[in-house]
Amino acid sequence: MPAPVRKKRFRLAHKDHDATSRLFAMAFGRYFQRVCRLQRELSQGDIDLAIIAGAAGIVVTDALMRDATQRRDFADIRTIVGERQRGCNALSLAEATGLPRETVRRKMKQLVEMGILVRRSTRDYVWQPGVLQSPPYQRLFEELSAETLRLLNTCLEDGIYDLDPPA
Repeated sequence: MPAPVRKKRFRLAHKDHDATSRLFAMAFGRYFQRVCRLQRELSQGDIDLAIIAGAAGIVVTDALMRDATQRRDFADIRTIVGERQRGCNALSLAEATGLPRETVRRKMKQLVEMGILVRRSTRDYVWQPGVLQSPPYQRLFEELSAETLRLLNTCLEDGIYDLDPPA
């Protein structure tokens, strides 16, 4: 079966990077601070814990999201991925995050105790199916979406980016 054809859409493009670089730095700085605050709130004030949890989420579902059919099937965060997750370990997360492996190992143990990660076997961890569908994560994703939209709109309004029509 041929891959589905992606519809051409508007794209963001830099208008004049040098002339708007400070505007972008300020807009991105505000965005990054708000996103970090949201992540810290969900991870007991531990930003490393949030970084490792996020990296685990990416690692265990990355292969799924690269497959067009599965990407479509799992596009809605309310859909539980479950057993289709590829496992990860402390080494893979240390490489993904740049954090020391021992720190990652300790934080992974904490994430298991919190019910976020599940250990399937030695060196094979996945996200607990259903955790992303829980109210705290649903609120997080709603707030992250709103913050991202605010950043993009600020960049458009301040002339940092322009919308290029489909080619």
